[in-house]
Amino acid sequence: MDAVKAAVDGASGYFWIGLRQNLKVKTISWIWSDGSNSSYSSWYPGEPNSHVGDNCAHLWIEYKWADAACSHLGPFICYEEPVTALVLIKEKKTWWEALRYCRENHVDLVSVHTEGIQRWVETVARNASTDNVWVGLRHTCAQGFWFWVSGSTICYQNWAPGNGTGVEDCSNGERSGAVQSGSKQWISLLETQTLNFICTASQVLWQKIQAPR
Repeated sequence: MDAVKAAVDGASGYFWIGLRQNLKVKTISWIWSDGSNSSYSSWYPGEPNSHVGDNCAHLWIEYKWADAACSHLGPFICYEEPVTALVLIKEKKTWWEALRYCRENHVDLVSVHTEGIQRWVETVARNASTDNVWVGLRHTCAQGFWFWVSGSTICYQNWAPGNGTGVEDCSNGERSGAVQSGSKQWISLLETQTLNFICTASQVLWQKIQAPR
C-alpha cells in the first residue's frame, strides 16, 4: 500500500486499480486482473454498494476501494512484475545472521526449489570468498525434516552424498543448508558456522497514469 500511495503522490480523486467482479460465478466475488483471487480487501465503508453495472474498483477516499462502472474514464495505476535477482553477500555470518540480513536489506535467503534456480545459484556462488555459501534451507531437529524458509516445499533436491537424506546429528545444535562453492551441491552444516550467503532481491515498480478526460 505504501508503494501505491507513493505513486498517487498526494493527488486527489480516484484511480483505477486492477480489481473487478468475477461475473463467471453466481455469488458476488472480486478478482484481480491477473486472474488471482482477492483475499485482501480494503473497501471504503458501504462499499462495494453493488449498483447495477458497478463491476470494477478504484482507489478512493483514504486510499480505500469503491466499486464503479468500468466504462468511466479516469487515471489509473500500473505496476511492473517484480524483477528478481540474486545477490551474493561476501560477509561471513551465521545462518541466522544471514537470514536476518537478507530480510532487512533484500527479500530473503534464496530458496533453490527448481533446477533453473540451482544453475543461477551456481553462477553466483563462484565469486564467494568462503568454501560454502548459506541458502534458505533449514532443518528442524524437533520434527526431523528440511524446509525452505520461503515456504516452498522441497521437491527438487541436489544433496551431496551423505547429506540431507538421513537422520541429522542435532547433538551440537540445529542444522542449516549451504551450497558448496566447488561441487555446488547442498550440504548440512551447523547453523553457527560463518559463511557468505545469497539473498533474493526484487523490486515492484508502480506508476500513476493520467487518463484523458
